[in-house]
Amino acid sequence: MPHTTVPRPASVMRAALLSASALPLLALAPVTPVFAQDGAAAAEREQAYPGAIVVTARKRAESTLEVPETVNAFGEAQIERANIQDIDDIGLAVPNLQLSTRTDGFPNVTVRGLGGFGNTQGVGFYLDDVQLFADAASRFGDLERIEVLKGPQGILYGGSNIGGAVKFVSKRPDPSELSGQIVARAGSFNFFDGQLELNLPLSETWAVKMFGYAETDDGFLTNPRTPRQNGRRADASADIGRREQYGARLALYGDLDGAEIYLTARYNELDAPNDPWISELDGNFRYSRLVDTSYNPRNNRETFGLTGHIDIPVGDLAIQSITSWSETRSRRQTDLDIQPEFVLDLFRPEDFTVFTQELRLSSDDSGPFVWQIGGYYAHIDRDLDSVLIIREGFCYLDPGTCGPLSQQDDVVQAEVPFEVSRRTREQIAGFVNASYDLGGGFELGGGLRIDRTRSRRSNLDTGLSGVASETVVLGRASIAWSSPDKTSLVYANFSQGFEPADFSLTNLTGAPTLLGYDKETADQIEVGYKGRLLDDALVFTIAAFYIDYRDRQFELQAVDPATGGFVEGVVNVGDSIQKGIEFDFTWALVDGLTFTGGAGWIDASWDNGVVSPVTGRSLAGAQPPNVSRFSASGALEYDGTVGTGEFFVRAQGRYKGPSTTNAQFFDVPGDAYPIFRNPAFFVADLSAGLEFGSIKLGVTVENLFDERYFNDVQEFPNFAGSLNPGEPGNIIIGTLGQVRRVIGSVAFKF
Repeated sequence: MPHTTVPRPASVMRAALLSASALPLLALAPVTPVFAQDGAAAAEREQAYPGAIVVTARKRAESTLEVPETVNAFGEAQIERANIQDIDDIGLAVPNLQLSTRTDGFPNVTVRGLGGFGNTQGVGFYLDDVQLFADAASRFGDLERIEVLKGPQGILYGGSNIGGAVKFVSKRPDPSELSGQIVARAGSFNFFDGQLELNLPLSETWAVKMFGYAETDDGFLTNPRTPRQNGRRADASADIGRREQYGARLALYGDLDGAEIYLTARYNELDAPNDPWISELDGNFRYSRLVDTSYNPRNNRETFGLTGHIDIPVGDLAIQSITSWSETRSRRQTDLDIQPEFVLDLFRPEDFTVFTQELRLSSDDSGPFVWQIGGYYAHIDRDLDSVLIIREGFCYLDPGTCGPLSQQDDVVQAEVPFEVSRRTREQIAGFVNASYDLGGGFELGGGLRIDRTRSRRSNLDTGLSGVASETVVLGRASIAWSSPDKTSLVYANFSQGFEPADFSLTNLTGAPTLLGYDKETADQIEVGYKGRLLDDALVFTIAAFYIDYRDRQFELQAVDPATGGFVEGVVNVGDSIQKGIEFDFTWALVDGLTFTGGAGWIDASWDNGVVSPVTGRSLAGAQPPNVSRFSASGALEYDGTVGTGEFFVRAQGRYKGPSTTNAQFFDVPGDAYPIFRNPAFFVADLSAGLEFGSIKLGVTVENLFDERYFNDVQEFPNFAGSLNPGEPGNIIIGTLGQVRRVIGSVAFKF
């Protein structure tokens, strides 16, 4: 098929540029409540309302100005131009969002201070309306858009969405054309990446789409392989940060007697470093790129998933079924002592299987009353068989317990079951969500969800088990007013969310069951404004929020008072209050030049009576962990023409203020690491692109000023004891952010 040339910037600048911004141009108009992310319908709506990005935050297609809550949306153009390649990039781009990739596939994430770092999910991740429980940090290409929903999403999305949701929406097969794209990228640190997209029509109503990628990267971390005390060096590669990942997705879309069918199969494979922590000796961070371990810990992960979407019209109603199944197998190795000596290592094989089913019945928008009613079922199995490996180098910690050390100090002295469990969670829910047009621009909205969760976990090593079941009722309400010219929206809403109760694997000595923890809940009040100003040259949104966060869950490491042994698990620390304000804007300054940006401020504090579960010290009034009080982002982008081609230049900067850490739970008078913060950082990128017909060239400089920063940082047990020159009890570890890197790309469209 012939390539379609993009319209000249002078004629469509405000529409085209705003559609590529973090805050899209917004339009108010009645919409058809579709249920799946229909690419054709979305394209038709964007043509009808130039500059709008259609989102499905309320599980029906509408522009973001119609949604009475905060939604940050990234269109396909911005995903490419802003170099959004993984979830770390999303975390940098969105104010009041702390998001970083954990190497085990479970992201560290908080939104407005809601959510958890560690084994609690807190914020849901979705691919085409299917929640991802085991591989949320995987790469998802060929995307139509990314949506970030802020605040509790309990009504439509259920548990594990207490802080919000991040939705990846892939481009659907298109029966109208044969098309595709080949993209190759290469950059610093031996970075190479290739991807293929192919859309193949099968008939007038059916099409198949294929997407595949392969990526290799030596990374910027180095293992110096310092000689050990016996004089030998580690034989691991110096490129401790090397990663390889491959993946493919096959999608089938079509119409069968009026019913829309959308089926997908996906496969991802990852071979990457596991927990390449940077160890810091004190709070004056040095951001070393050296990870001096006895070997290079790896994470080998494979995911295979199937989904089926069926949309069936029934008169003025529609039924949608969304079915998914996925299996993730990971094999993670961790050097717990983070030292060149062979002391303590952890091997964690884990199998993760998920089945979900959602059914929805929805009205059309022909009248003032628009509604949805639905049910949801999920079954999750997690099998974990971790082993703590004690090697001969452990004798350095207590020489009196071992014989003479040999040259083979990597010899295994013992293998101790560490986390050997079978874990099951079942969730059954029913929900209703509706809105009513009162006339005069006013709309009332509300929803209700009843969620029943049952969790069971068994420790196969100790023979102990635990069962938790609970029923949670969640509500939502909103009122919104749109101006007569449909350029402004003023709204207020109330929403609730929760994270289910469960069990940590460990137990204190003498306890008859596993160490359990209760659910956490959050109630949020939000008021906001969204509007198009200056003859649509400026799009501006602002929102203020107040959140009552109760029984907060945190992953902690502690000492068993009876044995002095290591205990790791999730505990309910207490209640906190979060309040703040955030805004976003997109401003077409002149034809070809657009300024986008946003900022957020959070005031978070523990309630009176909250104490550290480790030390017992009062935390009242302190800022809870993993909250940055101020964050901001901005970008200046210019589009123009050169000869018969088109080009763009984009400069963007992202700022995260100092963020609190878990050190507050361990702090005692006189310790080496009093309550510390992850320091503020500013990351700037510069990118440019040139397009001639079917050929597109691009270059990006990531982290232009080579800023050193940690995506996340925490206080952690010192398993190396006296071998570590830092604090005998705990140490500081962090995940270093991407250093400066230059990437060039070439793409061919057909």
